[in-house]
Amino acid sequence: MQAVARRAALHERIRDYGQAASDLHRLISILENQSDGKVRQSSKPARSTSWTKELRQARQRLSLMEEEAKKGIHLDLYCIL
Repeated sequence: MQAVARRAALHERIRDYGQAASDLHRLISILENQSDGKVRQSSKPARSTSWTKELRQARQRLSLMEEEAKKGIHLDLYCIL
């Protein structure tokens, strides 16, 4: 999970917003699966945990990355080097 988040951040840094969005989709899927597993394990409703906070932040970043990807900004080749 952390590796996917770091990878998305690196892609964001070099302005590869399409790949960053793809990684964030994967991260959201992982977080949703983990939060579903936590709900099934406990009979109580899920409380606001770090999982829900991370999930909310990932969704916000995803919407930002999708907007940036639409702009068609070129990769930052200097940063890649």
